[in-house]
Amino acid sequence: MRENTKLIIGMLSPTLIFLIFLLGAVGWAFYASFTDIMLIGPAAKSPQVIGLENYARLFRDPSFYNSLVKSAIYTGSVVAGQCALGLFLAVLMHQKAVKIKSAVAAAVTMSWIIPDIVKVYTWGAFVHYDGTLNSILRVVGVPSVRWLSQNPLGVAIVGNIWGGTAFSMILFLSALETVPPTIYEAAEVDGASSWQKFKSITLPLTAPVILIDLFLITIWTFGYFTFVFGLTGGGPGRATEIAPVFIYNEAFNLFKVGYGAAISFIMTVMVAMACIGYLILLKRIERV
Repeated sequence: MRENTKLIIGMLSPTLIFLIFLLGAVGWAFYASFTDIMLIGPAAKSPQVIGLENYARLFRDPSFYNSLVKSAIYTGSVVAGQCALGLFLAVLMHQKAVKIKSAVAAAVTMSWIIPDIVKVYTWGAFVHYDGTLNSILRVVGVPSVRWLSQNPLGVAIVGNIWGGTAFSMILFLSALETVPPTIYEAAEVDGASSWQKFKSITLPLTAPVILIDLFLITIWTFGYFTFVFGLTGGGPGRATEIAPVFIYNEAFNLFKVGYGAAISFIMTVMVAMACIGYLILLKRIERV
């Protein structure tokens, strides 16, 4: 009994330490959102409590609404693209030979497991004016395009889909492996086409997993800072300044830590509301 108690304490201790640091940081940030604290200047040493002024200013700031719009476009496009492509690849691999399955899995997974900063520079080099993509286009007679200046948000969206599709693919493939083959065989006997089998068997049986995938990648993508910041820094101008980049720029480039903390808490509330919506929808699907 005493040994079990020691084991439990030993296992829980790292979690408790992590929670203490996490809650401490969250509590400090919440307090900071009600102050005028800065990284430099008098307000860095002696911040003043200003109540809801940061939050009031936030809703008057056009840059905040710009970041919301950019985040909505970016997150929605990445989630839809990653989920659709992941499901397509999972269905494809579920139907093909083992050799093809291994080759596809290796190619797709490679872009997911490499470190984020390597992913950013690899994608940046690919879409650079003198990069691989334009070299291929020039070979077929298409003029080079300055992708990062003409359509930077689209480039970031496609790059994130490329980097994250493997997660959705693996999740969906695992779900498909649990579907009894006899169901598909019975459908084939009845003369069902590939589309009919997908619509009537694959989608309904994998719907809960699809919703879980949407839930997870929505949270991750909305708060994913590294890819966009490393690729464009939020520019040109504010063309790719999604919410995490906007928070960083306000807090650390413009030194307005209190204002950045207020933005982060508003964003946290928005993500929490989206999560609650997903969970409610998931429960409804599981009841059907």
